[in-house]
Amino acid sequence: MQRRDLLRLLGGVSVLGGLAPAELFAVGRETHRRIELERSPLGFFDTHQMHTVAAAGERILPATDTPGAMAARCHRFTELIVADRYDLPRQRRFVSGLIDLDRRASSSTGHLFIDCAAPAQDATLGALEADAYDAAGAMKPDTFWRDLKYLTLFGYYTSEIGIEQELKTVRFPGRFDGCAPIAPAPR
Repeated sequence: MQRRDLLRLLGGVSVLGGLAPAELFAVGRETHRRIELERSPLGFFDTHQMHTVAAAGERILPATDTPGAMAARCHRFTELIVADRYDLPRQRRFVSGLIDLDRRASSSTGHLFIDCAAPAQDATLGALEADAYDAAGAMKPDTFWRDLKYLTLFGYYTSEIGIEQELKTVRFPGRFDGCAPIAPAPR
């Protein structure tokens, strides 16, 4: 995925509808701070669901020369957002999507999603993604795939790993010398 595609996805598909980009970033950073403070999972997802979200996230953003979604704790991020910011019908849709992910993997491989090899996981996610688009090629609005992919990207690109290692963003560039002498400008 190119950065342009990422920005289009993050800008156009707000889980937290109506928030400005700076507010979305603040929600992402605050969620990561909570993950740091709480240390253990929230408990909204059961252990299997948490492992499924982690495995799917790692296939969406795998470790390459930079750490992947699992190292950025996108699965924990996803759990916090789904538990705290989704309404009940959307929470149910997300959990049903995790069940469907296992069903799809099991029907094609005989194994649950987390027990499949990476190529089988990729094929399962690819089929899920293909089903998330309508005949005109537009992504359907309320799908599990859309939420899973969005939350993985949102979690990754608001994490320290995503910001500093992937995007190579310097939060405070250079140094500030408030009392430095200023040379006269050449005329």
